[in-house]
Amino acid sequence: MKRLSLLLLDANVVIHLFEIGIWAKLVELCDLHLSRTVVDEAHFFEDERGERHEIDLAPAIAAKQITVFDVVPSDMDAFFERFDASYLEKLDAGEAESLAHLLNAPEEMLFCSADKIVFRVLGNLDRSTQGISLEEVLSRIGLSRSLPKHFGRAYREKWTSYGVEENMRGLGTKPR
Repeated sequence: MKRLSLLLLDANVVIHLFEIGIWAKLVELCDLHLSRTVVDEAHFFEDERGERHEIDLAPAIAAKQITVFDVVPSDMDAFFERFDASYLEKLDAGEAESLAHLLNAPEEMLFCSADKIVFRVLGNLDRSTQGISLEEVLSRIGLSRSLPKHFGRAYREKWTSYGVEENMRGLGTKPR
């Protein structure tokens, strides 16, 4: 099976992959890129009994199984300058860093998230094809399973379309 290349993951996706026990398999089957902020955000999850489980990304980073990136402050400033408060107030630091990286990457990358603001941003910036749900990722690599709706394709499509509509109405971004 061909590896899924240049896949950015949001912290909520990393955490859920650990929760459902398939992180190691995804690392094996995908070319993963995580922002330093996402690495810093994804530390633990709590199971259904409320027990805390630590997330240790260090082994995969040390083995160069995942690529960790930083975005320089000037690129972050340029990214933030594109959006009005209605978008900026909803973006967390890991999402913003990943989106800024995606917009400046020399190769086309896919961003997997479960947050509607990520898909709205991609739709608004005419980058709809660069968003992907966890459901779609797992389907492509042969690990399909039932997931909460915010990890699904329909959720991604709904919020991407919303971002496209906002762009047409001049919402979300600052005039250029």
